[in-house]
Amino acid sequence: MDHGTVMVNIPQQDSPALLVSTTHTTSDLLSAATLKNVGQRSLSACRLGWVVVFPSGNNDVHLGVPMNIPAGIEPGATWEAPAQSVSPKYAKQKAAAIAFFVAEAYPSGGEPWKADLVQIRRQAVSIAPKLTA
Repeated sequence: MDHGTVMVNIPQQDSPALLVSTTHTTSDLLSAATLKNVGQRSLSACRLGWVVVFPSGNNDVHLGVPMNIPAGIEPGATWEAPAQSVSPKYAKQKAAAIAFFVAEAYPSGGEPWKADLVQIRRQAVSIAPKLTA
């Protein structure tokens, strides 16, 4: 039975920003996202990413464009990220899942935070079989 392509957010305990909701359309598989600042400092920029997981075991990590946030995201606040132009071709190519994550976060006056892409890939691959089983 074909379940289609599942969209999921990867949990990231060490990130200063978390994806709290995502919106998917047939023309952009990440047409909107809401980020929450769970860190101690205002965030001035961020970058989202996604892992496309195929049933064959192949997977591709993609990074969106860096996004400046001139007004900042204060600790505890949320921010609406713009569309990320995630191509619907992945669903047509029978991807099992697309797992979204925060790739980078830039605290004001602090060190940039970057996701461990090896760990992100591992998490995405481990999540996908559970969702499609």
